[in-house]
Amino acid sequence: MRILFARSPQSALRQWAITPRNVLMLLGVVLAVLMVMNLLANWLLGVIGLGYTDAPPALAVEARYEQKLSELGAQISELNARIQRLDNARQKMLQESPVSAPTLQTPGSNNAKASGGQGGPLLTAAVELPASNLFSVRIDQLQLKLLDMQLQTRVLSERMYALKHWQAAAPTGYPLPYEVTITSLPGVRTDPFTGVPSWHAGTDYAGYAGMPILATGDGYVVRAGWDKDFGNLVEIAHPGVNATTRYAHAEAVYVKLGQRVRRGEAIARVGSTGRSTAPHLHYEVQTQP
Repeated sequence: MRILFARSPQSALRQWAITPRNVLMLLGVVLAVLMVMNLLANWLLGVIGLGYTDAPPALAVEARYEQKLSELGAQISELNARIQRLDNARQKMLQESPVSAPTLQTPGSNNAKASGGQGGPLLTAAVELPASNLFSVRIDQLQLKLLDMQLQTRVLSERMYALKHWQAAAPTGYPLPYEVTITSLPGVRTDPFTGVPSWHAGTDYAGYAGMPILATGDGYVVRAGWDKDFGNLVEIAHPGVNATTRYAHAEAVYVKLGQRVRRGEAIARVGSTGRSTAPHLHYEVQTQP
């Protein structure tokens, strides 16, 4: 088969035989031109920053979203575990605490009239957001949940700190290295010098002379010196619990006014100074309303 063609009506006819060899040559030329054009187009796209990288744009964006979702999920899991650990520690501290926390007041503990008011810190409620397959919506939901959990963690950490501070400051320790006989309790008793009924405000511990006297809670020394009735005396204020402890009849005092002391720290030693019949510790807890 032949194809006849002419460049113009006056030009001579030309013919081109359609043979398998010629058809293959034509297809080869066309494919070569297309390949060159494709390479040139990819090079131009790369120059202007629009070329493909390792993956098509849609797949690359989806991969980035999946990575972001995975990172947010890991952060939320870590915060969940931290909140659980903090709450477990707080519950354990409350169970081991020998007295109730000062913020837990019973009805009638003050003179304020109930007004039916409400208050407290603003915390977001744990509301389930509607499910969505859109990556942007899912990321927004996870970020909101992450912010809420960060706030919960901060509030719980602050409460843990306040509880630890209160437990350390509360005068609930024992004022001597080990238990001894109690010779006098708070209340009305027979005065050991006059033999008449009198009020005794503290507890007398029959320690031996020289035995260390220990602070029963963290605090600051507000009095350290001589008293005509209590002899050598130490008084410690315990901030945050509205309490002051008194340690009297000491043989010697180890602390000074304004000094910060820790629970269990030796502040004096047992003696029989002041109005005392024998070596002992007069221990007293004074509370303010």
